[in-house]
Amino acid sequence: MSAVGMRSPSLTTNRKRAVRTIGPAALLSLMALMIHPGASQATVRKAHKRPAPAHSAHNKHRPHPKQAHTKHRPQHAAKRQAPRRVAKRAPDPNQALLPVADTSPILSSAATLLGRPYRFGSEGGAFDCSGFVRTVFAHVGVELPHSAREQFTLGDRVGRDNLEPGDLVFFRTYRHYATHVGIYVGDDMFVHAATRGGQVQVDSLSEAYYVRHYIGARRIEI
Repeated sequence: MSAVGMRSPSLTTNRKRAVRTIGPAALLSLMALMIHPGASQATVRKAHKRPAPAHSAHNKHRPHPKQAHTKHRPQHAAKRQAPRRVAKRAPDPNQALLPVADTSPILSSAATLLGRPYRFGSEGGAFDCSGFVRTVFAHVGVELPHSAREQFTLGDRVGRDNLEPGDLVFFRTYRHYATHVGIYVGDDMFVHAATRGGQVQVDSLSEAYYVRHYIGARRIEI
């Protein structure tokens, strides 16, 4: 036998050992190269490519935590609830009359404004409570601020049992200070621009609502 046709025993032994030590994927790549010597290195790398983790398929379609949280949130959740308006009663013509003779200048002025509509912040065609009082006193030459809270600091304090026509009566309705004012007319009645009635009208100080919110009275000399 010629030297060319003979195989070295050591070479054969080393090749067998190499086959035993290499992994299955590398073995397939090596066999492919032996059968197709022109195969590219990309084929070998493909055989060694690791499969994608099993959880990646789930993460692909999983929504972002913030998106999942806001997706089903109602649109009105971020909006603050609008404050409720005070329910108004239908104006009563009988309440637009003074129960006593309007002999004093203040009551005579107030009588000309009975039945005028209520409107917050107004004094003129319509009134809010302090705007009504301010207008009445302006007719007799006394200037008052357009604020129930400030009017409550003027004049002299008067007890409930000593009220006289023309005294200012005050109420605490939605704040810790005076927020409503009217003019006492006698017989436990007072005239005011009423939110609840929607007009300038006469109400009783003994009505449960006003008894609950009454805080005092002031007398302003004219």
